[in-house]
Parts: sequence; C-alpha cells; structure tokens
Amino acid sequence: MSDEGVDWTGVTEEMAREIKQQGETFLQAQLQAAIASDQRATTMAGVCVTLATAVVAAGIAYWDKSSSIPILLGSFPGGLSLLIAAGYAGRSARPVDFYYPGNQPNKWYEIRGGDLTVALGGEAENYDQHIASNQTILADSREAINIAFWIAIASPVVGGAVWGAAEVIFSLSRLLTA
Repeated sequence: MSDEGVDWTGVTEEMAREIKQQGETFLQAQLQAAIASDQRATTMAGVCVTLATAVVAAGIAYWDKSSSIPILLGSFPGGLSLLIAAGYAGRSARPVDFYYPGNQPNKWYEIRGGDLTVALGGEAENYDQHIASNQTILADSREAINIAFWIAIASPVVGGAVWGAAEVIFSLSRLLTA
C-alpha cells in the first residue's frame, strides 16, 4: 500500500471501497483493450507476412514466365515493406509488464491489523499508478500499430514505384541501345 500520497483519514470505508472499485474497473477495461489490441496486431502481422510472401512469389512467377525484370524488382520492395509493417505490428503485440486488477493477498498481510479505510485508499493509489503505467504501454502499442498500418498501406505504392521506375529505365535502355 502507499506510504505517502492522499490523506485517507476522515474518509468513510464505503467511499474508499468505491474509489478502489473504480480503479479495478478501469484496470479491467484497460486489460480488455490491451487483449483486443494484441489480437489485432498479431492478426495484422500474420496477414502482412502472408501478403509479403504472395507478392514476392507472384513477382518471381511472373518473371519466370515473362522474363520481366521490372516486375521482379518491384515485388521485392513491396514485399519488404509488408515485412516491415509486420515487424511493427509484432512490436505492438510484444510481451510487456501490464498491471491487472486486484492484488496478491500477501501484499496485505503486513497491514492486516491496520485501518481498513487507509489500506483501501492506499490500494486505490496503487491502482492509479498502475493505470498511468498501462496508459503509457497502450499508447506505445497504438503508435506501433499505426505505423504498421501506414507502411502496409504504402507497400503497393513502394512496389509500384520501383516497378514503374525499372520499367522506364529498361525501356530507355532498349531505346538507347537500338
């Protein structure tokens, strides 16, 4: 429990319990949001890896049948962009130290003979710190998944730009050597 912070003297036990309960409710909501975020991020990482494999395989297959080097060259940066997006999505879902609602009973043993209202208030203060810590983790994960989405969205543009530039360069090369 907290040794410093809010003065809980004069607060009713009912009020201290309600404040603590609000903290537990908030921590539970954060946990549910974090689980949903991790599911979204791992799904996105899997989709991006699958798409990267498909893009590169399609580029190789097309090159094998047509000998088109520009399409082959365009498939690699497009696929690489998707792999980078998968990396950011994976970063978003990485294991982190996250605070859950509730507490271990042994954390209360030392103060079990003390003032229950102060103990409940101290636990509410702990929850407040845990909520703030979780918010920082969730914000970091949100930033990583947003970066992943933008990179994934840009990957066709990257691949297409390389393919288009290679097509122009190869066309000009054929014109200059003819």
